[in-house]
Amino acid sequence: MTLFRLAPIDIRAADEKWSASTIQETVWVEARDELHARHLVEAATLKMVDLKPGRPPLFSPWLDQVITSCFADQDAKKPTTGQILTATGKAIAIPGAETA
Repeated sequence: MTLFRLAPIDIRAADEKWSASTIQETVWVEARDELHARHLVEAATLKMVDLKPGRPPLFSPWLDQVITSCFADQDAKKPTTGQILTATGKAIAIPGAETA
């Protein structure tokens, strides 16, 4: 498994997709690859958003390469298995992730 760093892209900080996430800060997660890392962060931070007439459904910003960056970061503090670690030091469980 590789340690990945995912972060909001500043120029896209006001994108409405952020309403579908419980956090908007840099996070680290162990994953097989970039897509797996994005899905794990999505699972840990997903927030349901009401549908609005005329607006397409909102999806997690962590899946969007225009809104968030994602790259391997071996120098970062490693989160506990089954969790993501935020820049402020908060550990968030990944629902359904193995913890052992």
